[in-house]
Amino acid sequence: MQRPGVLPRPKEVSVVDGIADVTESFRALVDKYSLDQFTLATADGLVFASSGGESAQTDAACYGELFTNDPLAETPGVVLFGFTHKGSDLVGIVRTNLETTEEIAQMIEKDTKDILNKWI
Repeated sequence: MQRPGVLPRPKEVSVVDGIADVTESFRALVDKYSLDQFTLATADGLVFASSGGESAQTDAACYGELFTNDPLAETPGVVLFGFTHKGSDLVGIVRTNLETTEEIAQMIEKDTKDILNKWI
């Protein structure tokens, strides 16, 4: 049974199959995990890709640099993870007011990498 205030189990949908472009893939990621928004930023704070939303540029500027300087920093409502894709350091910025388990965070990171491997 799902605990209140915790992200639900992800939906059984693909974030790459039958999808037209990278933006649609990130929208599918948000839907799959019941997130509020997802932004992928460069380490220097620029939007690399996003699910859309008004705060993508602000999130990229704020959290891209924050994660680069302090990867263990915690912000309520935001989950951060970093990785390298084709030589570029990237920061995943997940917006959700629900608790995110380590398992779900790793699944989001894996799906993000799958999206990039398909489109970029």
